[in-house]
Amino acid sequence: MKLLLALCSALCAASVVAADFDGSKWNVSTGNVSVTYIQHSPIGAHPSPNYYEPPPNVDELKKWKSEGLVADEDYIAWGAVEREPGEWDWKQHDAVEKAEHAAGLKYVVYDWVHFPPTWLRHSKDATLMKCLEHGETTNYLSIFDPKTLEHYDHFYKALHDHFGDKIDDIYACILGPYGEGNYPLNVPDWVNIGHCHEGYWCGDDYALKAYSAAMAKKYGDIAKLNSAWGSSYKSFDDVRPPKQLSDEKFKPSPDKFNTPQLRREWLDFITWYHQAIIDFAEGSIKVVLKYFPKEKVRTKPGGNAGGVNPIAWGTYCPGYAKMAQPYGIVLQPADFQGAIFGDSWVGTAYQFYHVTLSTEPAGGLNHNDYVRRMFSDASVGASQHFTYEFQQHVPDIQKYIDLYTGKGGDTQVAVYCPTTLYRLGGDLEPTIRSSRRLRDAADFDVLDELLITDGALNEKYKLLVMFQGDVVDQPILDTIDAWVQKGGSVLLAESAKVSNVEGQPWKLLAAQDPRVIVAKKNGLIREVETRFKDLKSVFSAGPGVWTTQRGDQTFMLNTTDKAVEASVPNSPAHVTIEPHTIYRNH
Repeated sequence: MKLLLALCSALCAASVVAADFDGSKWNVSTGNVSVTYIQHSPIGAHPSPNYYEPPPNVDELKKWKSEGLVADEDYIAWGAVEREPGEWDWKQHDAVEKAEHAAGLKYVVYDWVHFPPTWLRHSKDATLMKCLEHGETTNYLSIFDPKTLEHYDHFYKALHDHFGDKIDDIYACILGPYGEGNYPLNVPDWVNIGHCHEGYWCGDDYALKAYSAAMAKKYGDIAKLNSAWGSSYKSFDDVRPPKQLSDEKFKPSPDKFNTPQLRREWLDFITWYHQAIIDFAEGSIKVVLKYFPKEKVRTKPGGNAGGVNPIAWGTYCPGYAKMAQPYGIVLQPADFQGAIFGDSWVGTAYQFYHVTLSTEPAGGLNHNDYVRRMFSDASVGASQHFTYEFQQHVPDIQKYIDLYTGKGGDTQVAVYCPTTLYRLGGDLEPTIRSSRRLRDAADFDVLDELLITDGALNEKYKLLVMFQGDVVDQPILDTIDAWVQKGGSVLLAESAKVSNVEGQPWKLLAAQDPRVIVAKKNGLIREVETRFKDLKSVFSAGPGVWTTQRGDQTFMLNTTDKAVEASVPNSPAHVTIEPHTIYRNH
């Protein structure tokens, strides 16, 4: 009898493993099809004639579908499919589309429109991005020339005319080396990128005119701009980006902006520079929506490098979420790897602006890192899941993907993202590093200054943690002051000396207001655990254990290499959490 029961048990377990897993609720997806085709095309890094990449194997795709895969992304580059004006070659992508659909997967187009065909690249009809450092162009289309969106329209119309409803989802192309929301970077492994480097790409005539017009709109009177910047421009037509940017060795840092006027000029520039690429992304989305319904449209706004990207890249994550809100599309930012501050910085904005979050890791992750990524994704409100290495992570995806509900953890704690300091070239590593340590004691959101301006610092939060202050624009300080007057508390690291752009100290801190608590050296997290222990989401199960509470659900990640005995919030239960696994109460 025991043998029979054991045999039945084994057969049942085998049937569970063999059963199909449906990942459609979370749009589990993968990608990078046709990349070698792009590499060998006329715009590619290794051009060669008559090259086609073999389509995916249908039987293998069917296996992936049975394991939970829903969608596969095919990379379509404009410069690869229209090699002569009006002559379109869809052979490569027709084969991919047929294979994906034969396997029952969604056919998703991730398109590259930002690198123009070689016949257009040097024509008078195309404006290329030009750097301020050398006055040279790269092989990216300029986001500042209105005709660029006309070129995008030309591509998307042809794409729709050919494929129609065979396309299940489609991305709106932006810029960056991979069509995402950053400025040109030198990544020459896929295409012939031309002159390229990390820098400032607003030197073409359209860009310079756009900058002058933006400053005219902000100040109205050239005398007001001159007063703010300490400059002597005669008209807005003369206004140009900061002169320091003509020096290729120049790297922004707070010490290089040592007067209020220099700080204000730089902040005006970099805020415009970041917003310019977001505005272009919005234009690209509008073009795609002419041909495809919003339910099919997505975009990749770039990542956060596990914290925040270098400011020259232009990947200002919360700005993309705010822009996308009216369109009802999905955004899929990169670099989701369980980096606590970076994930929360993005996730909090997506929750606040009600934008669907699909996450993507920029590079390969091992098992432990992948589990951490999935825990963090779920904690910050992701609802969709992308991986470049689906087969490697099938067991973890099947085990934990149901944690992706689109809702973040419940918390009354926020960490301040020092946005003004970031824009001045300040190092945010102290905030990023300290936030990871804080995660042992509390789940938290991250409030960027854009979110604070838009009203996110509200009655939901009872505690604002500031690891760095240094320079904070006065309107942000005023908003924090008003929130404190309504009952909020600020916990400040002892090293954070807060002043505004003009160098004036924060009044509440200078007045030693008791609601602004300055933690003793290395004592900030202890203050959270003791003084604020009754706040929602403040809970410590021990070093290296991260806890998220969401409604009546609790899930906990053991980030350590040893099993941990942990208590559970609001429960007498104690549980054993194995290394690099997630416990959940249901």
